[in-house]
This record gives sequence, C-alpha cells and structure tokens, in this order.
Amino acid sequence: MAETTNYQCPNCGGPLNYDGATGVLHCEFCDSDFTPAQVEAIYAERQAKADARAEEQPAQEHVSAAEASTGESTRIHARRSSATDPVQAYLENSRWDDDDVEHMRAYNCSSCGAQLMVDQVTAVTQCPYCGNNAVLPGQLSDVLKPDYVIPFKLGKDDAVKALSNYYGNKKFLPNSFTEGNHLEEVQGVYVPFWLYSGVADGDMYFSGERITSWSDRKNNYTQTDHYNLHRVGSLEFVRVPVDGSTRMPDEHMDAIEPFDYGELTEFSVAYLPGYVTDRYDLDVQECDGRARKRVEATCKQTIQGTATGYTGVRETASSVDVAWSNVAYALLPVWMLHTKWNGNDYLFAMNGQTGKLIGDLPIDNGKVIRRFLLLFVPIFVVIFLVIMLVFGGYAW
Repeated sequence: MAETTNYQCPNCGGPLNYDGATGVLHCEFCDSDFTPAQVEAIYAERQAKADARAEEQPAQEHVSAAEASTGESTRIHARRSSATDPVQAYLENSRWDDDDVEHMRAYNCSSCGAQLMVDQVTAVTQCPYCGNNAVLPGQLSDVLKPDYVIPFKLGKDDAVKALSNYYGNKKFLPNSFTEGNHLEEVQGVYVPFWLYSGVADGDMYFSGERITSWSDRKNNYTQTDHYNLHRVGSLEFVRVPVDGSTRMPDEHMDAIEPFDYGELTEFSVAYLPGYVTDRYDLDVQECDGRARKRVEATCKQTIQGTATGYTGVRETASSVDVAWSNVAYALLPVWMLHTKWNGNDYLFAMNGQTGKLIGDLPIDNGKVIRRFLLLFVPIFVVIFLVIMLVFGGYAW
C-alpha cells in the first residue's frame, strides 16, 4: 500500500511537510519548523490528555471502551508472549495505533492493484507505479506498522534536476518524449523492505587438489595430490534486506542500491508527510525464502574461502541451517516518475538518500540514422575520393 501521513502545525494548524535536507517538519503557512521528536512529543501530550479525560467517564462506559480497545491489545500481548518463532511473533504484535489510523486514508489503484495510504489533507491523483489516474478510495486494514525508516535526504527539486540531466545526456532520446514528460509529477515513495537478522550454521565438504611441477635434465614432472576437506562455520547476519513490493521492479531497486543502513531511524509518522508509502504485497513469510537464499549463498562463499592453499577446490556436499533471531519492517526512500510514450510505459527511480538514478528510455530511430549519416558519410566520401585519385591516376 502506498501511504502518506500528515501532522498539523501546533502553532497555526497548517499541514507539516518533512524536509529531507534539513531533517525537520516545516509549515509553509507560518514558517515554523519542528523536529520529528518535538512533533511526536506534542502529539503524545495531547493523546495523554485525551486518555485522562476518557478515564473520568463513568465506570460502565470505561469498561465498554476497554472491551472495544484495551481488551484487544491484551489479547495481542498474550499472543506475543506465547510466540517462539520471531517471524510469527512479529506478525502478531506490530500494528498501527488507532490514533495513527484515524489520520490516514487508503486508496487503491484500479490498474496495477497498488494500495496507497495518505493523510487527511494529501490528495492522491495518480499511481506512482503505473501512472493510472483512476485511484479510488479504499479500506485500510491489516497493515503492519514499520519499525524503521530511512528519511528522504534529497527533495523534489533534486529529483527534478537529476531527471532533467538524465534526459539531457541521452543523444537518441525523442524530443517529443522530454517535451511531453511532466517532471513535476515525480513522487516521493517509501518502498517497503523486510529486514532479517539471524545466524547461519554451515557444514561443507570439498574435494581439493594440489598440483606440483618440477623438472630435471631429462623430464618434466607433475604430481597431483587429492584431499577430502571438511569445513564448518557460523556467520551472524544483521538486517538482510528483501524488497516487499512486487510493483517496484527488482532491476530498478538493484540499480539504485545500496542504501546506507547505518542511517536507519526508529519509525515515526513524522517522517511521512508529503510522501507516499507503498504497502507491501509480499509479506514477511513470503519473502523468507529469498532472504534465506541470500544468507545461504553468502555463508557457502565465506566458508569455501577458508579452504586455501590448494590449486583447486570443488564443493561435494553442503548444508546451511538458518535461524532468524529478529525480523523488522523498514521503509526506504525512492523518488519515482511513471510516464508513457507511444503507448509504452517508462519508469524512473532515484535513491532518495544517495541520488543514484535509473530509468527506461525510448530511442528515436530517426536520430540514430541521422547521426550515422552525419558521422560516416563524410568518411566514405573521403575514402572514395582517395581511391579515385590513387587508382585513377595509376590507370592514367
């Protein structure tokens, strides 16, 4: 789902937008700035006052409210304490607070199925993935709350400038393509990622050989010694990332990585205003296999790297046991622009943290032909004249 959240300015009530360049939430109406921690503290204080007022209600009414809300959180806590699988435990306890959900709205893309969530004042008129304008109000349900976020460092102006430069460097790009593109429609999207942490225990067998060569006055000799090798080892992995959205092409994400995971920040809705958050459509269990494959491959490669001192080493048998200790849900910043040209779709993506950019572009065949003629026809003419002068003069 894509989601956007909004806080209102404590001073004037206008909408606050997170500025990645300064790391603060800015109000364009009264020009006030607040850090995410300040905004969270203000809203936490308001919530505490609201809870205090609720406690002053009659006992019977309080019990009724508890059955509707507190009782549910108690049941969730009971499930949490009973779960031993970290993946299952995560699924049972990470949910949005009711107060957060109240300030959000859900939208569905009728074309690609993307689910978007926005705040009360942000309008979603176009899907960031397919460009479809038929984005309809939907129902927000069964949404896990993220644990971490990498806030946007680069703003919309940075993204527009990068896209303009990207177009300008492409010699065969159709003129009508750049003229018809609406660069201002670029959207900041938080892409969902699952982060897996755990330990991999590897047990591997190899066949190794060591080749020795020498010579005397009469002969050259080669001796090959064969060995059976056994290696075991354990590797700890922290926050192995797996993309949780099928709508974001893997080749685009691979091209704009890496992200600096050292800048992961504890999640706060204060980072979301002004941006769209894509809801995962591959849950933590569905992505588990992809994470294990990455861990297993790294574990095998690392263990095999310890079998040194041999001319060649070949794996004969292996097993890798992966045990997760923790799973987390994180949002990573990406600027995106979807556009159409001659009936084809083109998607651009820029890392909102580093500025690394990737995009699909069409080729103007007419420009290719004209450039070919411009470069090679003069060369052919010169060669032809040289041949005529040389061979024509000789014949004469």
